Amino acid sequence: MKLSDEPSAHEAMDCKRAFTRMRVPAPDVDDAWQKFSADTDTQPKMKKFKSKRSLFIGFVTGVAASVVIFFGIYQMFIASLLPQPVQVFNAEESGSDVLLSYSSGQSYNLSNANTAATGALLTQGVKANKDSLVYMQAKSNVQPKLLTVSTPRGKDYHIVLPDGTNVWLNADTKLVFPEHFSGARREVQLDGEAYFEVTEDKEHPFVVNNKLFATIVLGTKFNMKTYNQDDANVVLIEGRVQVESTKTGATQTILPGQKAHLTPAGQFDVQQVDTYAFVQWKEGYFYFNDAPLVEIMRELGRWYNVDIIIENSRMMYTRLHFVAERGQGIAEALQNLNAIDDVHAVIKNNTVVVK
Repeated sequence: MKLSDEPSAHEAMDCKRAFTRMRVPAPDVDDAWQKFSADTDTQPKMKKFKSKRSLFIGFVTGVAASVVIFFGIYQMFIASLLPQPVQVFNAEESGSDVLLSYSSGQSYNLSNANTAATGALLTQGVKANKDSLVYMQAKSNVQPKLLTVSTPRGKDYHIVLPDGTNVWLNADTKLVFPEHFSGARREVQLDGEAYFEVTEDKEHPFVVNNKLFATIVLGTKFNMKTYNQDDANVVLIEGRVQVESTKTGATQTILPGQKAHLTPAGQFDVQQVDTYAFVQWKEGYFYFNDAPLVEIMRELGRWYNVDIIIENSRMMYTRLHFVAERGQGIAEALQNLNAIDDVHAVIKNNTVVVK
């Protein structure tokens, strides 16, 4: 048998396997197993750590949000306890003239009445100038026309009615009256404030109506204020009057030196007062004795037509004594006010702020 020089197929495969083992090292099975085991143990721990961290961050965020909300509510509560600024009077765009108008549609500027206007008024029984109006119309069987005299803020005006009654209108006031009185009662309508010296006529009571109450007199002197519900009142200087509530029909008789104030319930609260303080406005003075600050500031606001803000609401009802000339400017009036302890008022851009 002849031996062949060529290797068989099996011998060639064995040679290749031996060559491969020589060049590529055999894998370390134990080391690979240990690495696999280590990776498998770490993954749950990492997930557990991440879960705890998320819970902690959520807890801290919640606490922080609660603290912010608590302090926000606390600040709002404290702010609600602090005195707040209050606007007690509002300026308005209005004219600066005293006006007379008839129910027939005619109207006259009494502050700047020229010769033609005064002449026309004389033919109707009216003598008027910038300070006063006297109605001299004789009685007639013809149905009387109604006249309205209105004052702007910052001006007052004197009227003599057809029966001789004298009326002083304060600023921002309107009085409606007839050319002559007819019937059993002499009736006029007031919106604002006025001082009356009524001509006595026992057979014909004099009645002043307003939207809140009526005042019935025979012959007397009194001051009536009806700008709003808060300060609606009658102060009697002389004589005797009866007041009647429009809301409830309640009546009250008041005597000299008494003030009848209409309450929101439609009843009258009667007090003894110093009447001097209630009539000085017609003499050209602001005069307040033991009056609340808010009342003083509203009068200044109405006369000078300025906004009034009281920064500390707790001061509104502080009672003061205050005097100033109405003919002075607002700067002088505020100077007098600032002379009072614990009151400081400044004006800027038509707004008075009391601090």
